[in-house]
Amino acid sequence: MKLSIGDVLVGLERGQDPEAVFMAAFTNSEWSNVYEDRLYDGFPTVFGMVFENMPTALAEKLTEALFVHAGFMGAISIHLEFPPHLVLYRSRLPLHYRLEGRKLRSFYSMGDQEGCDPSDLESMQRLGYDDTDFENKGAGRTILDDFDTPRHFERVAAFRELLTSWLSGDEDDSYQLTMMLEDLSPKLFNALGAAAERLSSAENEEEVAQVAVSGRRYLEQLADALFPPTDAPRGKRILNKKAYRNRLWAFAENHLQDDPERLSTIGSEIDRVVGELNACLHADQSKDRVARSIADAALLTAALFALNPSGIRNGYLAYMGSLRAFVGKLSAQSRPAYQSN
Repeated sequence: MKLSIGDVLVGLERGQDPEAVFMAAFTNSEWSNVYEDRLYDGFPTVFGMVFENMPTALAEKLTEALFVHAGFMGAISIHLEFPPHLVLYRSRLPLHYRLEGRKLRSFYSMGDQEGCDPSDLESMQRLGYDDTDFENKGAGRTILDDFDTPRHFERVAAFRELLTSWLSGDEDDSYQLTMMLEDLSPKLFNALGAAAERLSSAENEEEVAQVAVSGRRYLEQLADALFPPTDAPRGKRILNKKAYRNRLWAFAENHLQDDPERLSTIGSEIDRVVGELNACLHADQSKDRVARSIADAALLTAALFALNPSGIRNGYLAYMGSLRAFVGKLSAQSRPAYQSN
């Protein structure tokens, strides 16, 4: 999970309708367990903790356990594709921690480590976290973040819905996989989310086949990110731009040299997923088969990311377009202005 902490509403700005803000913030959730009397007493300033990817069962247990505290107002599900939720619960609440079991990472932004407080980690260690450190979240959740929009989170929701239909586990598994993929590489994830959206609205065989094209392009982009094209072959395998399957194999080989059995398993899955998506390019495949192929591409991505998660997680790569544009704008502003007579 990722944890954001702060005031959900800090007063009301001029011209805002208090009732409309209240309704937008607290009555637009699929899951809600709110103690209304307490919430009314606390409004308009409500202290919030947003846990991204918290299982519903855990939220229910926490809500029941925290009821005895008079300051606890309840819990709701957050939907970032809904613009008011995006503003109130993501844009305005600072991201503090990444939580993975007893492992905790405290975020800092854009390489700014001056605000990193070791005593914060010591406090979390006393609460039971035995693996603590700081993590640079890069350009995410800054003005350079191109993926912090309702449109992006509509794709997230569409992809999560597709996974829920095809993963063997429950809904929590789809949330877990979606968050991991979107967190590690939001730019790559956009391609998967867009494919899921198009599939849900596809009305004929040609439109379904186009989704498979998007799936294949996603695998090409995945290979570009994990093992960029090179003119140097590896044995009999060429590793140029077109040979994306070989490059996925090469990435796996780089990290599984000492585990031939696991390499064989992942390599076989690479071959199967690539072959399945290519087979789905024909305009006579069912939506179910294409959906299964997209879900399998996501599972393959997770397996490949797991080989080197720290190396793949890059807080800047997805935002390079915005970074370059920002630097270019600063450069243009700093040039002296010349006037000619």
